Amino acid sequence: MDFAEISFSSAGLSLSAPGISRSMMNVGIVGLHCYVVALTCWVHGGLETGRRWTRCAATPKKRARPVTRFVPRSPRKAVAVAVGWWKSVGGKIKLLGEPAILDAAGQSQPVRGHQAWALLARLALARAPLDRRSLAAELFPETVDPLGSLRWCLASLRKALNASECLNGDPVECRFAADIEVDVWNLDRDDFDVEQAGPLLGSLEPRCSPEFSTWLLVERERIAGIVEARIRQETIRAMSIEDHGRATRLAELGVRRSPYDEGAHILLVKSLALAGRYDAALGQVEAAEAVFLAELGEKPSAALRSAARRTIASPPGGISPEAFVRSLMQSGLAALSAGAADAGIDCLRRAVRDAEKTNDPHLTATATFELGTALVHSVRGYDDEGSILLRQSTELARRSGSAGVASAGFRELGYVEALAGRRPTAAAYLAQAVELAEDSDALAGIHGVIGFNLVDWGRIEEGLDNYALSLEHARSAGNRRREIWSLGLGGWGLLAADRLPEADSWLGDCLALVEEQRWISFRPWPVAVLSESRTRQQASPRELRPGLEEAFALSCQMNDPCWEGAVARALALTYAAHDALPEAMEWLGEAHRRCGRDTDAYSALQVEILASQVEISSRQGRPEVADAIGREWLALAARTHRDAHVARAAAFIGGRR
Repeated sequence: MDFAEISFSSAGLSLSAPGISRSMMNVGIVGLHCYVVALTCWVHGGLETGRRWTRCAATPKKRARPVTRFVPRSPRKAVAVAVGWWKSVGGKIKLLGEPAILDAAGQSQPVRGHQAWALLARLALARAPLDRRSLAAELFPETVDPLGSLRWCLASLRKALNASECLNGDPVECRFAADIEVDVWNLDRDDFDVEQAGPLLGSLEPRCSPEFSTWLLVERERIAGIVEARIRQETIRAMSIEDHGRATRLAELGVRRSPYDEGAHILLVKSLALAGRYDAALGQVEAAEAVFLAELGEKPSAALRSAARRTIASPPGGISPEAFVRSLMQSGLAALSAGAADAGIDCLRRAVRDAEKTNDPHLTATATFELGTALVHSVRGYDDEGSILLRQSTELARRSGSAGVASAGFRELGYVEALAGRRPTAAAYLAQAVELAEDSDALAGIHGVIGFNLVDWGRIEEGLDNYALSLEHARSAGNRRREIWSLGLGGWGLLAADRLPEADSWLGDCLALVEEQRWISFRPWPVAVLSESRTRQQASPRELRPGLEEAFALSCQMNDPCWEGAVARALALTYAAHDALPEAMEWLGEAHRRCGRDTDAYSALQVEILASQVEISSRQGRPEVADAIGREWLALAARTHRDAHVARAAAFIGGRR
C-alpha cells in the first residue's frame, strides 16, 4: 500500500499525505513533514515508500537546506529524528489527579519533589502573576535559601516542559506554548473529560507554609465543586437524551466521589431505572440505605427509593387523550396550591405517564416540566429527580419547537443549581433560558434567578441590576408573585451590599404584597431578612423577637427547612446583639441543623450560619470550636463559590495560626 503521492509544479512542491497540508510553498517545512510521513511508512511496513519519502526530504534544493540538510536515510535514524521533533511539539500539564507533565507522545517527563508540583499548581491557578519573594515564602518557609530553591524548581519544570521561554520573570509568568494543554484551565470547556479528573495534585501533600496549605484546601474544594457539578450536569443530560450507558457510568463516578451525598445516589438509581435495570436500581437503594444507616446513623430520604420506580406513574383507568392529560395537570397544580403536595404530585405523575402515550411532544414536555417544577418547589429533598425531569422537558420542548417551555425548564434548572451553589452551571442554564424567553413574564422569572445566583456568588452589583430588571418585567407583566420573590431575595442582596435603608424599603414592600396576595408561605423570609437589617441598625432585639418567633412557628408548620434556618439565624443575631452568647449559639445550632435537614439545602444560607457560629464562638473565647467550624466554613464557601466568604474564612484561619 502506498502512503502518499508526490507531484511537482512550477508553483512549488504540492503533496497529498496523511496529516499534511495540501500546498506547502516552503520546501524546508515540506522536508520536515516528509520525515513525519516517512516515520508513518516505516511503522506501517511501507519500507520502500519510507525510503522514497526520506529521499524527498533530502532533496538538495537551496531553500530546503536549513531544515533538511541533516537527513537520515535509515529507518532507525528517521524514527529518532521524527520522535525528537515530535516531543518538542505539544504536550500536557496534568494537575488533576496524580500530577504529570506529558510530551506530545504521551510520555511522562520526570519532575523531582512535591514542591515543584506545588509551585506549578500555584502559578497555573493564580489570577495574576506572583512575585518571587511571595512564592518563595509560601513554598519554602523552612529552606535556608528560599529564592534559590524557587529558581531550582522553575528550572526543573522548564526542563520537563522542554521549553526555556516559560516560567520566567519577576513576577513569574507561565507563558506556556500555545500547544501546551493545562487541564485546570479547561474545566469549563465542553470537551473537558470529567471522568479523568482527580483532586488537585492527587494525593500529594507538599510541606509548605500554612498560607499555601489554606490556598490548596480552598482550590481543592473549589475544583471538586466544579467537577462534581459537571458530572451531575452531564449525567442529567445523558438521561435526557436516553444515553443510559453514559448516564450510569457518570452517576457511578459521582457516587464514588461523594459516597455520602444522597443526590449522587439518586442520580445513579434513576439512571439504572431508566435503563430498565430495575433490580439493579433496587439493589443500589438497599445498599445505599445500609451504608447511610451504618455510617451516618439514619437512612436517606424517601426520594431515593422513589427514584427506583419502574415508571413515572401507574397507568390510570379509562381513556387518556390530550384533554384528560390537561385536566390531570390542572388538578395537580390546584392540589399543590392548596398545600396538598402528595395528591398534586400524584396527579402530575399520572399526567406525564398519559402524555407519553399521546405521542404529542409539546404536551409531554409541558407535563414533564410541571412535574419537575413541583418536585423542586413543593416537596423537600426531591430536587435531583426534579432536575432530571426538567432536563428531559427542555429536550422535548426543543424538539417540538416549544421555546417557552424550554426557557422555563432552563430557568428552574438554574434555580436548583444556584440553590446548591453550583454557580457556573447555573449561569450556563440561565443564559439558555434568556435566549429562549418569549415575554416579560418569562424574563421576570429568569432575571430574578440570575440575580439570586450572582449575589450569592459575590457579584453583588450585577445581581442587584438583575433584580431591578426582574422587578421591571414583573410589574410590566402584572405578575405579583414574581415581584414578591425579587423584592424578598433582592433585599437579601442589598443586605450583602450593606445598603440597609434600601433593603428595609424593598422588604417592607415585599411584606405588604405578601399580605395583599395572601402568599403566607413566603412571609418568613422577608421577616428574617428585615430583622437582620434592623438588628444591624441597633433596633431593639426585644421588639424584633415576637415577629421572628411567629415566623419561626409558621416555618415549622410548613416544614420548610430553609425558612426555619433563616429565621433561627435571625433570632440568634438578636441575642448576640446584647451579648446573650449562649442563647445565640443555641439558636445557630438549631439553624444549622434545620437548614441542612434535606438534600436540597440553601447553600448560601448554610455558609452564613457557619460564619455566624465562628464569630459567636470566638466572642465566647472558645478557639477550638471556632477553628473547627472555621474549617467547615472555608470548605463549604470554596465549594459553593461564596468568594467573599472564602477570603474571610481564610483570613480567620490564617489569623488563628
